[in-house]
Amino acid sequence: MRILSVSDFLSLVNETLKALADADEFAVEGEVSGYRVSQGQWVSFDLKDEQALVNVFLPVWKLQVPVEDGMKVRVFGAGRVYAKYGKFSLSAEKIEPIGEGALRKALSLLRQRLEKEGLFDPSRKRALPRFPSNIALIASRESAAYGDFIRVVGERWGGLEIDLYHVVVQGERAAQDIVHAIGQVQEGDYDALVMTRGGGSFEELMPFNDETLVRAIRASRIPTMVAIGHERDLSLAEEAADVRGSTPTDCARRLVPDRRDVQYELASLMGLVETAFMQRLEAYRVIIDRTLHAPGQWIAGRRTELEGLASTCTTGVQQWFRTLQDRFQSHVRLLSSLDPKRVLARGYAVVKDAAGRAVTSAAQLRVGADATVQLKDGEVGVTVTRIGKQPLQPKML
Repeated sequence: MRILSVSDFLSLVNETLKALADADEFAVEGEVSGYRVSQGQWVSFDLKDEQALVNVFLPVWKLQVPVEDGMKVRVFGAGRVYAKYGKFSLSAEKIEPIGEGALRKALSLLRQRLEKEGLFDPSRKRALPRFPSNIALIASRESAAYGDFIRVVGERWGGLEIDLYHVVVQGERAAQDIVHAIGQVQEGDYDALVMTRGGGSFEELMPFNDETLVRAIRASRIPTMVAIGHERDLSLAEEAADVRGSTPTDCARRLVPDRRDVQYELASLMGLVETAFMQRLEAYRVIIDRTLHAPGQWIAGRRTELEGLASTCTTGVQQWFRTLQDRFQSHVRLLSSLDPKRVLARGYAVVKDAAGRAVTSAAQLRVGADATVQLKDGEVGVTVTRIGKQPLQPKML
């Protein structure tokens, strides 16, 4: 017979409990009762069902979701007897709400807490640049949301540099994967960060309500735009972003202007400039004419002053007009540099399939298929002999 001290006996019990099962092998589900936080460091509550209850204990830093009495939760951990008090508890490693009702309750509590911290304060939100040139896109490359965003941006304003950061957008590791991508984006030189995914169930969209992800979006040094799910869906990630898009397509439309609208705006501006110039010139002419027809004695006393004024006015107007012309030419050059024909002139090409549709992915072609390559001065018919495994555009990081 072994004679053990109380401490040795409880150590044996705990070792036995740990050997029987750990947090990777089982979880306990039940209803929270008597939830409390001690000294701002330790969380404890009773987990119960209709026939039994067990005390749950964990450090507050391990609690990743808000919990309150009455919630249904799943606790991952192992049984343990605390030697100091001789009390058995379930030592938790992770807690998850179960059921949509519990998830929504936890989400509501988290939203209230983050709102009190000011993470959703409209005064902290930044405007996106009107003409971005380098964009970081966080999305799944297999998603329709990614394809829609790329297509609409290309239709509205070509020639942009879009770097895709491919991530998992649902499941247990989705939030961690996206937070890592946000950190990578911060190391680049981007004008805007766009995060998007298509629709899904409430549970599938939960990674975008993760507290760590929300804080990463709010801490981004690059202006952010987020569109998750459909317009009726609203995640915490979207509330924390500088700009929310109702859908991935809406994201693309709000991020870049339509080149046709910009061309019309420039034409209207030039018309206003010309009208203002002619009106001012006419006003100066009237002043000079009236002055020149004044009595001779008055003219003699003011001639030098008026001639100087006329010269100053003319010079000022000419300089003002030249400045406006320079600004106009600068906008014209900007639009010209984004002309698809000029892109072709720099050595790029547009590939079309046998039906005449533009090919944007290697997956649209097969070996032996006929295609047409459009160059700056004509088209060339080709036959596909090889298809690479890695996409070339946009650049993958």
